[in-house]
Amino acid sequence: MEKQSLHGVVVPIITPTDAQERVDEQALRSLIRRLIAAGVHGIFAGGTTGEGPLLTFAEWQRMAEISFDECGSGASLVTGVMDTSASRVIERVRLLRRIGCRCFVLTPSFYIAAKTASEQLRLFSAARDAAGDMEMVAYNIPQCAGVALDVGMVCDMARKGWIRYCKESSGDLAYFRDLVKRGKEAGLSVLAGDEVTMVEELKAGAAGIVPGAGNIAPALHVQLWDASTRADWDAVSRLFAQIKPIRAPLVGGPASWVSGFKYAASLMGIGTGKALVPLEPMAPDQAAEIKRVLTANKLL
Repeated sequence: MEKQSLHGVVVPIITPTDAQERVDEQALRSLIRRLIAAGVHGIFAGGTTGEGPLLTFAEWQRMAEISFDECGSGASLVTGVMDTSASRVIERVRLLRRIGCRCFVLTPSFYIAAKTASEQLRLFSAARDAAGDMEMVAYNIPQCAGVALDVGMVCDMARKGWIRYCKESSGDLAYFRDLVKRGKEAGLSVLAGDEVTMVEELKAGAAGIVPGAGNIAPALHVQLWDASTRADWDAVSRLFAQIKPIRAPLVGGPASWVSGFKYAASLMGIGTGKALVPLEPMAPDQAAEIKRVLTANKLL
């Protein structure tokens, strides 16, 4: 199986669902088509923004199958297999392999967390053994997994040829820079997953960005990435200044930021806006502000 190249703008997509928390196939297809038409380089399905660990296994499978069908050759697809144990991760990896997916993303297991470098390595080793020739991507998001990936362990996996990429979403610039520096020597590329610090992470050598707000304003993020490849940092700063006020009401209210992204997408005609339980729905004032900002920025 040919290896994928992960770079540029890889959007961690929402998973539109209906009132019974079933995947809304039409809305999911519409979203992916819109993003590919905007020029994004990749789609990350079933991640944090996609509520992957909150879906039932059957609905997670539907999400994966629809995403695979829609991406085709239009964009690289990576799919999250995060779960609470190695056996559950392996079940997801094997299913992706049967579908024909070429790449999956994995955090440390959570609840009873894989805290030590040795435990993390055991988890990734088990997933790799189940993956065959699929690509494995490490994912550092300690605010969700409960523990950070050990940088030395990640670099060891890269040196062994287990991984070529790590998505880094901690927001810790010192960690990010250390991972980029040490990873470069090991053949590792790092994708910037924290939207607040992504400009500094691009300057530090990020191979791409993974912005949740890319669900709503994909073209602006593609323009920002293109400017960064030219080292036009003035243009990057201007574009980031355009993105910030769009993103602010999506993530700044009492409800989950996932709810913000899903509600904004629903205003664009994509899905119902419903986040999965236990995530809270939009409060009326936050919903009104999101609509105002999207209208002002000509996104509706």
